[in-house]
Amino acid sequence: MIIPAYNAEKYLEQCVESVRTQIYNNIEIIIVNDGSTDRTAEIIERLKEKDSRIRTLHKRINEGIGATRNSALELVTGQYILFLDSDDWIDPNHISDLYNLLVRTDSDVSIANFTRYIESDNRYEIHITDDDYYEQIFTPQEWFTYQYGKPHNLSLCFTVPWGKLYKRSLFDNILYYTGPFGEDDRTTWKLYLVADKIAYMHRSTMVYRVNGESLTQTTERSEVFSVEPVLERLALLSMLGFDLKNEIAAFDWRANLVKNISLANGNVELYKELQFQLNMIEKYRKN
Repeated sequence: MIIPAYNAEKYLEQCVESVRTQIYNNIEIIIVNDGSTDRTAEIIERLKEKDSRIRTLHKRINEGIGATRNSALELVTGQYILFLDSDDWIDPNHISDLYNLLVRTDSDVSIANFTRYIESDNRYEIHITDDDYYEQIFTPQEWFTYQYGKPHNLSLCFTVPWGKLYKRSLFDNILYYTGPFGEDDRTTWKLYLVADKIAYMHRSTMVYRVNGESLTQTTERSEVFSVEPVLERLALLSMLGFDLKNEIAAFDWRANLVKNISLANGNVELYKELQFQLNMIEKYRKN
């Protein structure tokens, strides 16, 4: 279990305790302190004294969550990898459910859903019940035609790095993007491509905390929905002969959003480039 932590003093103990009390307990817990300036380092060391399964890395400077995940990947000794953000937490059955699904279906990635916790309202968004349970197995080709526009948080669920159990070998030639934002949007799909089978269970076994301090909540929408990750996917998937219909639709949606924000911010160059690309899609689109 990899837990990146930056100025996480408010939530880190709850996060780590949820991992320490898992039903499946044959785990190593790698906590990387990404140059925190609060009490995060102190809390990490205190937790390490309580549990020999905890390993730590303290960085002197903040390098961002992508670089932090990459540093942690170098420390992994087990056959499987999970991620958890330091302000979230997991149910006691989270790892056991993912592991059992992965092994039982002979998959390379297993995925669970999640529940949002709106901190400002002290409210949980419950959207899945026990009666809703199902499982679905995808090939990479099937996943790329399925991923967009689904209910129950599925698009986000499939994009974020957490809520998944990965075979470690998937990361042999993949590192997380280390730019300012979007490391998941630029990386998770590559892991699906390397995989042969992707298993999803329609059950929420973790809690995703929504708070005003998180990077997702404080980043401008044009960065959250940048067109660059979709362009990267389109370039590779076209060479592989995949069906591009959904990816082109995703680009179309993002490009329209970003070009309008760009124009409002005075970035005419980006606005015109995106408008050109959209015009060419419309001109050459096959009926």
